[in-house]
Amino acid sequence: MASQKISDLGAITTVASGDFFPIVRASGTTNQRVDIGVLDVRYAASASGDLAHEALASGNAALVDASAAQASGNAALVDAGVALASGNAALVDAAAAEATANTKLAISGGITDGQIRSVVTALGANGSGIPVSSGNYFTATLSVDSTVTFVSPYPADSYSLTYEVNHTGGTISWDSSIKWPADTAPTLTTGKTHLFMFVTDDSGTTWRGASLVDYTT
Repeated sequence: MASQKISDLGAITTVASGDFFPIVRASGTTNQRVDIGVLDVRYAASASGDLAHEALASGNAALVDASAAQASGNAALVDAGVALASGNAALVDAAAAEATANTKLAISGGITDGQIRSVVTALGANGSGIPVSSGNYFTATLSVDSTVTFVSPYPADSYSLTYEVNHTGGTISWDSSIKWPADTAPTLTTGKTHLFMFVTDDSGTTWRGASLVDYTT
């Protein structure tokens, strides 16, 4: 290719190794040239990426496929629902995440805005033993003579719970640690649903109770 202006080049111009483009400085006093190197093949495998779905970058391992990536300092993204990152445990699925040194978030001071829910723990038939470490809301069906007790371990500090009873038969009695207003337990009617609320501030030594009884449903 003879020396010519870039503006004079056609849409397709054949070049060979050793050809160059002349470049003239804005002042017009000095000519410079840009040599042309010719590629021997259209595509060449290189460290920057062998295939369209793979990329090898400095300091990073291969992007294995669309759902898996290995980066320096991080373990594999095993699939779309599992991620192992340095310093963090597995993100098991979209609804579960475990981070190192964080299993529960403590609440101290401030204002809570929004809904706080309790999981309902169903104790089923004759569920008169309340496993207090399992939650804060319990349901049971009592059909025979039953004594309501609390199953340790008890939470430290203060703790409260609601106990919902479908009372289909029998007499309900109470553990000696339960104290009622005026030292009088509520009078209950069988065939009804009752709600009992209990609170302790001494890790389960004493429970103070309140009741809403004889619901028809």
